[in-house]
Amino acid sequence: MELKNVFRTMMVAVCCLGAAVLTSCDNEDNNKIKFSVPQVNMIPGATAKVAISNGTQPYSVRSVDEKVATVKLEKNVMTITGVKEGKTSIVVTDKKKISATLAVNVIKPLDFDKQQVEVTVGKEETVVVKSGKAPYTAIVKDNKIATATVKDSKIMIKGIKAGTTTVSVLDKNKLAGTVVVTVK
Repeated sequence: MELKNVFRTMMVAVCCLGAAVLTSCDNEDNNKIKFSVPQVNMIPGATAKVAISNGTQPYSVRSVDEKVATVKLEKNVMTITGVKEGKTSIVVTDKKKISATLAVNVIKPLDFDKQQVEVTVGKEETVVVKSGKAPYTAIVKDNKIATATVKDSKIMIKGIKAGTTTVSVLDKNKLAGTVVVTVK
């Protein structure tokens, strides 16, 4: 009988020790630095804000290739600016010297058959998107001057009143391009 009690006590001790070891390993994932996005895709001249979570402040940040993208940090938010087409990474290090890397792709903006359009009030002009992936969306900065509708890779721009505005076009992957519209 006494041997059963000793065996039972040893088994309980082993189970408790095993549970303690397994649960203590779970906290290691909580120390990993995380970003609000898995990667950044942008065009030259554009900026993207990315939040940093986990880790211990203060953070330090650096771009692996500042000819492709630069980075600035304010508290836990990075502002990444695309400089020229290419790929680079942003390295973030926290107070405890834990690091994480964010991939940055600076890509060519959407290409159009016309970068500027002149249209008469009441008439339409068509711009063809030559790059990117459908479906496309078009947003007119001032819809009192012009409107835009999308069909496949064609953007139909209609003049409403005299003036100048822009039409921003986004593709399926949020790649952007801009067309300048002058209505006469």
